[in-house]
Amino acid sequence: MGRTRQQALDTRAKIIDAAERAFFLRGATRTSLDDIAKEAGVTRGAVYGHFKNKEAVFHAMFECSNLPLDPLAVTACHGDGDPLSQLRADLRRRLLDGLQIARARRLYTITFNKCESAPETADFCERIQMAALRAEAQIEVALRCAVARGQLCASIDTRQAANFIHAALSGFFRKRLMMPSPANADAEVDHIVATAFRCIDHASPAARCS
Repeated sequence: MGRTRQQALDTRAKIIDAAERAFFLRGATRTSLDDIAKEAGVTRGAVYGHFKNKEAVFHAMFECSNLPLDPLAVTACHGDGDPLSQLRADLRRRLLDGLQIARARRLYTITFNKCESAPETADFCERIQMAALRAEAQIEVALRCAVARGQLCASIDTRQAANFIHAALSGFFRKRLMMPSPANADAEVDHIVATAFRCIDHASPAARCS
């Protein structure tokens, strides 16, 4: 790779890191591309040379991190093995990663607590909403696999159950992002995931299946 190409990549990475810091400290709508340039120690032209607007910066932040836009995106279920345990383990891991990995926690804090509603963030907010719907659909597929394996009653409304699980765990996650990381995060996450699954079990005909 030529020196010029490498310098461009280094500058882009520096801008993304600066944007994360600026968005986290000041919020998305109160941070301009000029602010990001100052934070990165580069010219305004350098920022605009890589990103045409803040939407492009948001996209790049997640692209570089390899994080899903929704923290509860889970692994695809293929109907074999133990889909219910796999789903619970995936959700547990996603929650813990989002709360304990520094960059993940920073990016999700920006997304859910620092990205105010405004015309300039509308596209990004819409992408977040779509990601949430996809995550709910992935959870529903896993629940359907569990039904097929006899782990849940066939009469359970998997769509409503998936919506509930996603809403309950998302609410917990967003609340936890606004608080210091707990010393007993593993136990707390285990408890909230187990509670969510108990709720769908007791609230549905599945609890009466035998």
